[in-house]
Amino acid sequence: MKNTPAILIATTLVSTALTPLALATGHGSQKVIGQTTALIAEAGVPTLVNMQSERDLKDGESANTEFPFAEFKPIATVGEIDAKSGLALTGYPDGQAAWLADDETVRVVYQSESYATMGKAPQPETYPWTMMNGVTFTGSHIHTIDYDRAKFASFMSHQDAAQGMVKGSGKLFHTVYNGFGEVVSSPTHDPSRLDGKWGNQTRPDGTLVQFKPDFKLSQADYFFQSFCGAWYEQANKYGEGMGFADDVWLTAEEWEIGRMFPAGSSDSAATLGLASVVVDIANETAYTVPALGQTGYEKLMPINSGHKDYVVIVAAGYNHGQEPAPNRIYVGIKNRAADGSEINYATANQRDAFLARNGLLYGKIYGLALTPETFAKLGLEVTLDAKMMDEYMKDADAPNRFDGRFYPTSFQWTGFDQPVAVQDTEMMLWEQKDEQPEGYAFFNGDTKTEHPAADPSGAPRYFQNMTDEGGLMGFDLGDLGSALAAANGDLPAYLDVSVVRSVAAVDGALTLKIADQFKTKDGDASIHMEKGVAKMVAPDGLYWAKTADGDYLIVDEDSGNDFGERKYVLTIDDNLNVTDAHLLAIAGGKHSPRYQAGVSALGGAFTKPGTAEFSGSWPVTALIERKADGSFYSMEELQGSARQTIRDALPAAQQTFIGVVQARPESSGAVEANGGDAGGQVFMFTFDVNKSSAKLASN
Repeated sequence: MKNTPAILIATTLVSTALTPLALATGHGSQKVIGQTTALIAEAGVPTLVNMQSERDLKDGESANTEFPFAEFKPIATVGEIDAKSGLALTGYPDGQAAWLADDETVRVVYQSESYATMGKAPQPETYPWTMMNGVTFTGSHIHTIDYDRAKFASFMSHQDAAQGMVKGSGKLFHTVYNGFGEVVSSPTHDPSRLDGKWGNQTRPDGTLVQFKPDFKLSQADYFFQSFCGAWYEQANKYGEGMGFADDVWLTAEEWEIGRMFPAGSSDSAATLGLASVVVDIANETAYTVPALGQTGYEKLMPINSGHKDYVVIVAAGYNHGQEPAPNRIYVGIKNRAADGSEINYATANQRDAFLARNGLLYGKIYGLALTPETFAKLGLEVTLDAKMMDEYMKDADAPNRFDGRFYPTSFQWTGFDQPVAVQDTEMMLWEQKDEQPEGYAFFNGDTKTEHPAADPSGAPRYFQNMTDEGGLMGFDLGDLGSALAAANGDLPAYLDVSVVRSVAAVDGALTLKIADQFKTKDGDASIHMEKGVAKMVAPDGLYWAKTADGDYLIVDEDSGNDFGERKYVLTIDDNLNVTDAHLLAIAGGKHSPRYQAGVSALGGAFTKPGTAEFSGSWPVTALIERKADGSFYSMEELQGSARQTIRDALPAAQQTFIGVVQARPESSGAVEANGGDAGGQVFMFTFDVNKSSAKLASN
């Protein structure tokens, strides 16, 4: 294994360095975390408001930032390094969240969506992420960045760089368990050594499947494949004993990696598949959780089960490349062993104790199913191997509301001592005639469903981005707690759900307000310029913000838009209807003024014009809000539902969020030299849909 530039830098950096350091590679100056002040996000081509042109744009500087409804500031940029360790931030940045590391420190966490040798950046393999036992992973990293709380709270009130509030950085975990339930150690071809394996390259019998030569790893022992959307869930979030028992981070490897193997997808389907991962934050330990599925997901997101003995998790996106499949949820019972018996905590190991108390050893995956009568109401014939959901999303005349049920298949994971290939899980069952629930059929569709967003109030409701065709669905599980209670201590036979098509996948369904900005080549970003349609196109990131003056969905598209990918906010009502829509920012695309000028935010990192992608948002309001006496809320005071209670009392214009943007066109220079894979940025932002564009123009 060769040394990476990041490791070489780490050995030579002076720990107190806070000024740019010259790279030996000649790729420009080195920056530490938070030093970059330029934004990747922009407000479209220059207008009379800002009197800017492409000729004025300079490397390392922002473009048009006259955002009509929002304010943005970068807090970290891929390619920047930790001033003490010399280790770089990697990309693309994707799933993110924030919490308090202590009463004086805000910890921002983000993960990189990296594909290792399948990546397309100049240097697609990230530098090694070294675990406590010395085993190494390339691909996705999960970064922690600590900020001074007081400085973080005032950050949007001045123009200073984030560098001055950075305390340090690290990684979210240092021990990782595989699909066999073993702590991962150095690779071995010995089938009996189940510790020397990672699931995406290993068959249930312990056989290690070699990648094709073109995809052989050079930077580490294994790789984490594409950690995308993530979710941070507090312990007892909905009250004592409700929800998870521990603070956890949920993530998953995404899609499938068949092209890396000699026999393609048949090889990858015979492995354990892609890992669903739950991190025990307090103990810095990551567990592969096969009970959650082995097919790869975009995002795993809990909702309030309403019952102390159960957890319910939305499992969104993908099915290991096997199409079609329905929208899915996971239902698990806490304090149970994998066989369903009560777990004995006196004899259980650390792994099983953690998973059991969080309902992650015994559970099933459920899929959305409808009656033949409901299919007919939606204008559909039941065809199990067809993408019925997609046809419904595209039918402007179909009703927007219907009822259904979540049913499981016959498959259930039964324990680490009984590993199965991903092809032998529920993956292949959704289309099978003998797997259909009596009187129902699974509502199968394309599985490119990206982020869900949970109702912050704790009601068992969520929105789901329907990415492939471009639309938005709302799901309401009603009195979920009573339904689970009726199961009498077992997994329910089914769960009733009411569904609303909040935004159909049809032209004319969504036009964004843009005020006097967001002009693009030959038009503006109020519609999707590349597709020429007024609709959602490939919606990806999604967050539900509940505030004193209303509910909002913050949406990020991932469409490859040459005119700039869009980040926007939808106003929603109590019935899950969209009532208004405002564009917050755009980024990337070959027509971007920044990329036409050949500039990057980091400086020296421009590669070539291409697309970008915003990918998620997370509230930090409660972490920076002050009490009447001017002090911050303590960690103790922010337990359970307290954070949302604080957010409930403030209008949207007084809320603060973080988000990320992915930018492959900014993957050269220090990003490449430091083993950062693909460029991008973490930023802080606010929005106000009532902000006057006229007032902005006069400032």
